[in-house]
Amino acid sequence: MKTPAHRHDFVELTLVVSGKGMETINGEAHEMLPGTFVLLLPYQVHEIVSHPNHPLDLYICNFSLDLLSELDDKEWGLHEYVLRNRMSEQRAFVQLKGSRFEEIRQCFSELLHEYDNDHPFKSMVLKAHLMRAIAQYARSNLSQWPSSSERSLKGATNARSIWSIIHYIHKHYQDKLTLVSLSEQFRLPPSTLSEMFIQQYGIHFTDFLHELRVRHACALLRATDMPIADVAEESGFGSYSSFVRVFHKTKGLSPKDYRGCTT
Repeated sequence: MKTPAHRHDFVELTLVVSGKGMETINGEAHEMLPGTFVLLLPYQVHEIVSHPNHPLDLYICNFSLDLLSELDDKEWGLHEYVLRNRMSEQRAFVQLKGSRFEEIRQCFSELLHEYDNDHPFKSMVLKAHLMRAIAQYARSNLSQWPSSSERSLKGATNARSIWSIIHYIHKHYQDKLTLVSLSEQFRLPPSTLSEMFIQQYGIHFTDFLHELRVRHACALLRATDMPIADVAEESGFGSYSSFVRVFHKTKGLSPKDYRGCTT
């Protein structure tokens, strides 16, 4: 069994229950074994190849980024981890074993049971199981996680206030976005928006947007044979020249050279 390379407009959680195979995410391959737990963001291109003699048995759960908007201030770090930290070169999977594997497998089993039945408060229970799975993924993939005492209320409030804007950018980064258009969308002065990005992330809005678009471009360059001009357009850049300039500034080499290094 092979699923061709593709990407989604939603987040995908996958848990291997049995069997074995290989998955390639943005050009990077990893083995899939019982306990392999994968979290894919919309910009990531992936394909799965199942072993012919040991076919994969998977739980696959898809959900919208909108779900993370329901987190309260105490848990602001989770959507920060899912969206911001995962834009780094951090791997997209963890390998669970023992009791941790059994716990997540039970969580997915309960998710599926709830999804297949029409119980009262179904939506609420589904969200609870799903948030549990996401939190356990983050716990398993973090070497350090600040305690609640280390996360100031101010930091949580700032993150919360910018979350809706970050969420909007993640859904529309392929569109023509500017600081002015965002300020009109959220009824905030451009200077206020700019300051919010600097305070929260230490970079300007344009750099944040370019970072996200370049990550999308990297996925396409690694996982597809799409012409580079089409990659530029698909990633949200207004022109080929601006794409090449921003890409080189961000990655230290041209899109063509980057693709050559990954083939």
